[in-house]
This record gives sequence, structure tokens and C-alpha cells, in this order.
Amino acid sequence: MTILYSLCSWGLGHATRGLPMLRRLVKDGHDVIVYTSGRGLALLKSELKDNVRFIESVPYPSPYSDKIGFAVRFMVIAPKIMGIIKEEVKDVDKIVKENKVSLIISDSRFGSYCKSVPSYLLFHQLRFIAPLRLPPAEMLTEFYNHYLQNKFEKIIVPDYEENSLSGDLSHNMRYFDKEKIEYIGILSDFEKIDTDKDLDYLFSISGPEPTRTILEEKLFSQIHLLKGKIAVALGKPDGYTEEVRGNTTIYSYLEKKRRDELMNRAKIVISRSGYTTIMDVAEIDKKALFIPTPGQTEQVYLAHHLEKTGLFHSVKQRKLKLDRDVKEALIYKGFTPPWKTAESIERFLKVIGIKE
Repeated sequence: MTILYSLCSWGLGHATRGLPMLRRLVKDGHDVIVYTSGRGLALLKSELKDNVRFIESVPYPSPYSDKIGFAVRFMVIAPKIMGIIKEEVKDVDKIVKENKVSLIISDSRFGSYCKSVPSYLLFHQLRFIAPLRLPPAEMLTEFYNHYLQNKFEKIIVPDYEENSLSGDLSHNMRYFDKEKIEYIGILSDFEKIDTDKDLDYLFSISGPEPTRTILEEKLFSQIHLLKGKIAVALGKPDGYTEEVRGNTTIYSYLEKKRRDELMNRAKIVISRSGYTTIMDVAEIDKKALFIPTPGQTEQVYLAHHLEKTGLFHSVKQRKLKLDRDVKEALIYKGFTPPWKTAESIERFLKVIGIKE
């Protein structure tokens, strides 16, 4: 089959969680076209090379800002996003016709569908979490999401229907038809390997600018408080650099082999509470300290949800004290998935009709 795989370009999470599925589609002999932009496009090109075709997408404007919160910023740019979605629909229709595409998988891009071919949406945020959890606002955003997503055959949620990681982001819905939602389990490009746990701390710094750099500066101002062996991944896939500073090794970007190695060696991971990172930590059975992006309601909610359920410790960025918080994070139990990515991919393939 010729498959169009479209990915949102906000941060690197959509690209990294798409990698195991993209690799499987290539392995099974499908002709895959990747449609995305920005740093996600750079990452996928470095990982997949000539095994797929790439088409640069129309970019969604970033909802992240260092001056106003995510919710306010999103409200401001929402009309522009709607305009770009209309442009995207035309773009995708042209790609489908010119390349005889027979299936579309869209990771969080609402305009990546076509009436003439089956189109599936991979999405974990069926409900946008409103500031202060205001019920009228959350009902409105859920209805808005339902309107945008109703054009897809199925909504595929990378989580479990029971014992969930995403909580109210993708459960307890009011407007969605339950028959249209498929929970397939977590998706992660990490693989668990048997190795010594000789790395005390792994810092994974990711996300869109300017919030990525703000976190980097915050962590480096306190990293001297920690003793032991430290690795830092900066999440910059544009070019590889490696620098050693005392007990700390800093990598601009980690490709899969080194990424798997360091994650498995680490005793604890320190990162944003982005959903892809949470799935990665669960896949490798790691302890973690999560630092949600200020004002980013999804990350703030996820951090609170995981803390409340006793799975992972989290701390607000402005209250971060590394030596204290990593010690507390090691007490939490972590998350044991009912099944992992290998099984999730099989379920994914069944949902989209490629495998019986």
C-alpha cells in the first residue's frame, strides 16, 4: 500500500512515537510518505533516511510562548490554525491524488484526511484540559475536538482503556462515540535491554522553543547539586555534538542506539511531562521526575494525574530543587503497562485494516 503518515510538528514527541510504527510499515513493504515539518522532520530524516519519502507540511503556528500561558496563546492563534487546517486539507488531497495514496494515518493533524481514502487519527488529547479545570470550558473544547475529528474513520488512542496514563485527556468522554475510539496501548521508540544501571541521572530536554531552552537553563543552573554520573540530551536533531563537563556528558541529540543505551542505563529520568516521554519511561520501566511546562495545561494535568495516582513525582519549574526532588522521585513506584509497544503496534495494524 501507499500510506501517507502525517505528524504534528509541535516538539519532537509526535515524531519519536511515530518511529516504531513507521519502521514496521517500511519493514512490511509499504510505500510510506511522511508529511511533517520543523525539527520533527529533521529527526525523522535522520532516523529513516531513504526508506520513506518526505513532503514538508504546512506548519501549525506554535501555541507555546514564554510570555503568556498555553491556553491563552491557543485561543489567540485558533483562527489561524483553522485556516491552516483548510490549507492542509487541500494539500493532502493533492498528495493523495498524485501518489495514489490508499491509507492516511494522521498523528494529531486535523486536516490530514481525505474523503476518498480511509483516514485514521492517532491522538491522545480528546479533551483539552482547561485552566482551573472549568467544566464549561472543557465541555466546549471536547465538543470542538469532536467536530474536528469526526471526519476520521477511527480515533486511535495510544493508551489503555483501563489503568490509563492519560487520565481525563482521553477518558470519560461526553460527546465521542465509544465505537469510534480505539485504545491500543503505549507507543514508544525505546527498547528495554539488559545492561548495568551505571548512569545516575538522564536529563531529557525536549519540546518546542522557547520553553525547551528555558528548561535547559534552569536545569544547568542546578545540575552541580547532583553527585554521580550524568547524561544530558538536549533534543537538537540538526547536528550531533558531544561535550564532557566533569561528571556530565552533554549530547545535542541521541539517535536510537545511543538513546536506548542511556535510557536503560539510567536510574532515573528527568524531563518535561510530555505524553510521549511518559510513554517512553513506562516502556523501559523507569523512575522519573517530571517538570511540566508552565502554562501548558496538558503537561500540568498529566504531572498532577501521575503524582496523584502515586506513579511519578513532579515539581513545578519555579520550585525545582534538583537534589531534593530526584530523591523524592525515586520513592514513587512507576507504571507497569498491561502490554508494551510491540503488542500496541499489532493492535494498531488491526484497527487500520492492514492486519486481520
